Amino acid sequence: MFSNSRKMLLITLLLSSLFLISLFPVHKAYSYPASEDGGEIPSSYSLASSSTEPPAETEPTVSLPSQTKYQVNRGDTLFKIASSFGVSVDDVMSANNIQNPKSLQVGQTLLIPTGTGSISMPGGQHQIIKKVLNTTLTAYTAGYESTGKRSSHPEYGITYSGMKAQEGRTIAVDPNVIPLGSTVFIDGIGIRQAEDIGSAIRGSRIDVFMNDLGDAQEFGIKKNVRVYLLEKENL
Repeated sequence: MFSNSRKMLLITLLLSSLFLISLFPVHKAYSYPASEDGGEIPSSYSLASSSTEPPAETEPTVSLPSQTKYQVNRGDTLFKIASSFGVSVDDVMSANNIQNPKSLQVGQTLLIPTGTGSISMPGGQHQIIKKVLNTTLTAYTAGYESTGKRSSHPEYGITYSGMKAQEGRTIAVDPNVIPLGSTVFIDGIGIRQAEDIGSAIRGSRIDVFMNDLGDAQEFGIKKNVRVYLLEKENL
């Protein structure tokens, strides 16, 4: 039996221990970030992260399909037109509300859905396309190697159309395929003007004018390049 004095001593020790525990609570191995307003912990906080900053929000990307205008030529079919732009016949019919695929008329303008990126016009321009060609590209200069003319020749650097050849603008074409004065869009190169001809330029071949002979030689021969003949009044 414990004496009263011992019981009082044990009770005093027990109360002291409880008091000490209340002063020094046990903490877990991680800590929560305190919110600025003293409220609840943000739902974006993860115990697995050592950072108190919420993850950055990313804006959703929206991809809108673009459209190109094509002018129907004699002999065109919906299948031929769709194949030229790498889209389906159904897409072309849907974009133009066509019920009868045999109802095309020469001169008719069609909207071609090109969201797949088969053609990318500069500056987002929506120009009417008259013809689509698969061509072979080469390059030439005003020099003797390409034209047989030296710098002392009075017509040196002058194109068949009478304009001075300019890099970034002038191309030589077969006028039976691409009429002189036409504007074309060449895949991977851009807008060019048909201003010149050449004895070796026949059919769907195009010669791109360059100032430097080394650049022209490095350009080489590029086959199966898509070229779009553009309608003049929409430039």
